[in-house]
This record gives sequence, C-alpha cells and structure tokens, in this order.
Amino acid sequence: MQPGQLILGEFLLQRLVSNHQTGEVWRALEVKVGRLVLLRFIPEPFRTSDMAMKRLQRHFVMTQQWKYPNIVPFDRLVEQSESGAFLVSRFVEGLLLNEYAAQWIQAEGRFPFRLIFDVLRPVAVALDEAKTQHLAHRSLSPRMIVVSPTEGIQIQGFDLPGVIRESLNVPDDLETIRYLAPEQIQTRKSGALSDQYSFAMIVAELLANKVLFTANNAEELRTKILTTPSPMLPDYRDCVNASLQRSLHRDSSARFPSCIQFLDGLSGSIPVDFPPYSVPNPIASTQITPVPDAQSIMVPSELLDSIYTLATPTTSPSFTNSSPISSTTPSPTAATSTNSASENQQSVREMISEKNVSFKKIIAAAQSANAEKIASKIRQERRIRFWFNFWIFLLFLSFLIGVYLCREYLVLLCKNAAKLFGEIF
Repeated sequence: MQPGQLILGEFLLQRLVSNHQTGEVWRALEVKVGRLVLLRFIPEPFRTSDMAMKRLQRHFVMTQQWKYPNIVPFDRLVEQSESGAFLVSRFVEGLLLNEYAAQWIQAEGRFPFRLIFDVLRPVAVALDEAKTQHLAHRSLSPRMIVVSPTEGIQIQGFDLPGVIRESLNVPDDLETIRYLAPEQIQTRKSGALSDQYSFAMIVAELLANKVLFTANNAEELRTKILTTPSPMLPDYRDCVNASLQRSLHRDSSARFPSCIQFLDGLSGSIPVDFPPYSVPNPIASTQITPVPDAQSIMVPSELLDSIYTLATPTTSPSFTNSSPISSTTPSPTAATSTNSASENQQSVREMISEKNVSFKKIIAAAQSANAEKIASKIRQERRIRFWFNFWIFLLFLSFLIGVYLCREYLVLLCKNAAKLFGEIF
C-alpha cells in the first residue's frame, strides 16, 4: 500500500501512521462523506485463522453495542478486500499524550501533578465503564490517548487491536511491551485489571519524567517487568508511591478495584492500606532521580489555550477548518481544575434534584466525583422510596379487590343513598 491508493473506491490513503505487528495503520480520506478516518489493516496470519476472525467479529459486535464519549469506536469491519481485512475508525485531530506531556516538560521542566487528574480522569472513568460491559482496552499506552482541542480526551484502538495482539504468536514491539501487565506478558491474556496496570504505568512515567523500564530487546524488557519492583518516586508523598505500588503489583488481584480508586489513592482522597511490594529475589528498590525544578520559563502564546476548556461536542469536528495541532495545545498556566471534587459533588446534588434521571447515571456520577457518601445516601433513599411505593400499590390493589367483591352491596347502598337524598330535597 502507498499514499494515493484508493481502497474499495471509498478510502483514499494519505499517510502511514504506524506499522506494528498488529498491522499497518493508515490515515485516509473517506471520499464519499469527506471525513478523515484511520484504517487499521489486519495482518494476514490473523485473518487466515477462522477462529481468530470469529473472535474479532464477536468483540466487534460487543463494542458496537456500547458507546462512550471518550472512546473512539470502530465504525466498520471490512473483511472482503483486495488489500485485506481492515477496521475503520474516525481520525481524531490532536496531540498524543506523550507529545502533549513533552510540551509541558519543555515549558515547566516536568508534567504538573495536578494535570494527572484533569487529563487522565476521563480515561479512568472510561476504563471503569468498559469493565462493567466486560470490555477492556488490552494495549493501553500514551500513543492510544489523544488530547484534542475539540473533542477533549479520546482513547483510540480500544479492545480490537488487543484481541489481534493476543491471538498472534509474534513478538511485540518495545513500545507495546513497556505498558503490558505481567499477566499479559506471561499468558497473553488481559482484562480490566491489566488496563489498570497500563494506566498506572503511564501515570508513573508522567510523574517521573522518564521511561521507567528501558531495555535493548524485548526479552530483556519482559524480564525487567516481571522481576523489578515498582518504582519509588522520592519527590512525591507516600500515598502516591503506595497507590502506584498497588496498581503496578504483579498479582492482578492485589490492585485497586477500579482506576478511579487508583486516582483517589494517588491524590490522598482515600487511604491506601497495602503491604509493601515483594519480589522473589532481594532486588534493590528502583529509585528515580528527582527532576530539579525548572526556572521560570516564558510560555509561548500558542500554549495559552487551557486544558479545562476542552469540550466534547455532540457532532464530529470539521477537519476543513481545523488549525494546526501545535497551536491548540492546552496551556501549562491553566488555573485550578474545574473538575474538583467539590464541584463534582455539587453537580451530583443538582442531578439528584432533577427528574427522570436514571439511578445508574446518578451513582456513576457520584462515584466518579469521589462522593461515596452521596452514592450511599442515594441508594438508601431509593430503597425507601421503592418500599413506600410498593406498599401504596398493595393498598390500592386491596381497595380495588374489595370494591369488586362488594360491588352488589355498594350498588344497593348507592341506590338507597340516592333515594334518601331525593326525599330530603
């Protein structure tokens, strides 16, 4: 394949985005509707296996039945093509997370701790929501997270590329292995807790300002992940290191129940009662050299758009008038996040007062706002309301049954009452 090639008379290839063991990814123009898309071609060893393709088809149907605002879905699975089978998803204009973090590091010397929660909380919520649908990303890394000035935080390559990777008996590239959980390396099987490990590794690298596990080849990198204890960040509080140790634990059952709880532990909002990280051999704990505070740097005017102004529109963005990516980067001088816990709790209270709001939506909002007490109170109030309505219904049903059984006496009583009323007046 090459730029300018027309696939199925619909997709005009523009440029190669990436070329990994899970297949080539091309940016293309869908000529019929004039939108930019990503074509992820399925490698031949995978598409020639009937069992593997059936698994991919099953997962494609599952992802189609569930949509989430911060996840870029695959729109089509094309299986019959001269160029081979491929997946189609929309192209999101923006910066990859590692590119976005690099601009902050250039401006401030490090990635601000506060932005971990503002930028990555939507990712955590999306991963937790996917868990409720028995879905997982399976290959989460910074190159799968896009910071878009028009669509906010978007996760691409969800579930299906991971299914392809797990089914192929081919070596992974170093960039993929670096964020794989130990159980994925050992058994090539993954789940929601594996996504939490990948998510925590991304957070740890952002805080450390460096890649935590470096190696010259894939085997050396796998060995480090399986044997090296989780890194300690001397520049941060104990709750940060305790949360990272728990989410990066080699035993998946020892991790947090959800990614949101990991972020809450990271911020100190919830206590993290967790035993120290143990390794089979006495390996010295990895220490990361703290990054010295950079001197005050004049921030370019191109960086003055704030991360907190990012919004998710109801329609896809127009690519014809989109500005260059570099000019839409959120500013390192942004003020305190508007997604603070107090404001989130206020929005939950406002949601409670509204009518026709689903109970599941309120509970999800309360939990994501770090308002477990509010969620518990809502559950209790809903139970009381349920039983109150239940007994009212029983009383009303009993009344109807009584009226039906005594209908003859009631008719006679009404006639006598009418006759008496007529004689009086």
